[in-house]
Amino acid sequence: MTANMGAKLEDIGARKTVTGLLKIDEKTTAEEIAAYSVLNRKGYSKIVQNLDASNLALVSTTLPKNDCFNGCALWKLLKGKYTGSDLVAQSSALDHFLDLEFSNVGSFCSAIRLSNQCLVLANVLKDDQVKIMIMLRKLSRNQFQSFRDIIAMGFATETFELSVKRLESYAVFNNIKKEASPSSTTQATMMSTTTSTSKPGVLCLHCGKTGHHTHNCWVKYPEKAPKTKAAHLTVQDNYAQLADKSSSDSNGHFTYFRTPNGNCYHLDNCKFENVKYF
Repeated sequence: MTANMGAKLEDIGARKTVTGLLKIDEKTTAEEIAAYSVLNRKGYSKIVQNLDASNLALVSTTLPKNDCFNGCALWKLLKGKYTGSDLVAQSSALDHFLDLEFSNVGSFCSAIRLSNQCLVLANVLKDDQVKIMIMLRKLSRNQFQSFRDIIAMGFATETFELSVKRLESYAVFNNIKKEASPSSTTQATMMSTTTSTSKPGVLCLHCGKTGHHTHNCWVKYPEKAPKTKAAHLTVQDNYAQLADKSSSDSNGHFTYFRTPNGNCYHLDNCKFENVKYF
């Protein structure tokens, strides 16, 4: 019996009844028999509520109708399926535990609890510390690295069920809902790559260069161009315009400027007072 299931049955006082530790004999009083019957039915309900789909199917098709709501009979049926002498059952339970994958905290914790129940019933992988280490390896390092460190340093000797509860609490406290899937990450990377590589295909109808539209063409609108060399180096979308000889020199320095009154001039046309030009 798993620690989790045992604790749940113990909470309702049905653990000894369901597992057969408490037996009825000729000395048992009518009141004790009545109490035994009530606990046996409660134990049956508690076990059924914690079974996975495959075990529910087993119970519905295998358990005799006369044993309906008989917790002791249900326990014997499940224990018989996962008996320690059944190598096939042991292998199946171990494979299921090892093959579990993390998708989100809620479903992962439920699945690993049920898988651990199968391990205990099959009498395989009894060491809780080994199971805890296997569980930690299934968690994402990005989201659960600190949790892995906490368990490894301070709680490596506690029970498997307590470690699962700590995982649930950690996820709630840190607002961890779902692990990003590799496919979505790949898709996002492809989308960003496509977006970044599609920009050079834009063609300006005014100057015939790629990488910008007519409305922000520096040839048509010189006032929109960067005014310093440093600014040129930080501009990416319209960098192709720097090679335009009509708006810049061989070094990429722009030769147009606009005065505060709105007039646009070429540097060659600028004359300063009291300066002699040759």
